[in-house]
Amino acid sequence: MDKTKKPEEKITDKTDVKASFAKATAAKEEKEECSCKEDCECCKKECLKCDEMSKLGEKYKTKYVRAIADYQNYERRVQDQHIEWTKNANKNVIIKLLAFLDDLERAELFITDPNLAHVKESFSKLLKNEGLEEIEVLGKPYDPHSAEVIDMKEGKEDNIVLAVLRKGYTYNGQLLRVAQVTVSKKIENKL
Repeated sequence: MDKTKKPEEKITDKTDVKASFAKATAAKEEKEECSCKEDCECCKKECLKCDEMSKLGEKYKTKYVRAIADYQNYERRVQDQHIEWTKNANKNVIIKLLAFLDDLERAELFITDPNLAHVKESFSKLLKNEGLEEIEVLGKPYDPHSAEVIDMKEGKEDNIVLAVLRKGYTYNGQLLRVAQVTVSKKIENKL
């Protein structure tokens, strides 16, 4: 890094940019109004002044445009963070509501009340509309990324899910809770 370089000037006010553009424009107009058509000393001084002001105006314009772009990037980042925080807050609430859904499903096994079934279905639809999806694992090969083995039973094939003890769910495409399952284990006959 070159230590002899001066640090860039910061734009402190929009009026600095406007003033530099106004000075550059005025210098150009003065040059055009000069009555002598030869390369006189006044024209050379004005030309240098005009070029200097023009460069200064371009420098301020570049800084202003960059500052605007930085601010727009900042706004976008803040908006993305806000959306992410909202999703995480919803995710935490839905995790807490899953316990209630599990209780409704267990109650439905023991109580044959049509109103209970209606409440469970309404609640399930509400959660599904929010982005909750059940992971289908029953009868499929065991996947350790979406299910947790709780029990193993004898079966015709290895690693096939025989029963779901607790359902697994995804929320907006992300794994929320793994399913707890019973998996088959093929027993070889020893003679």
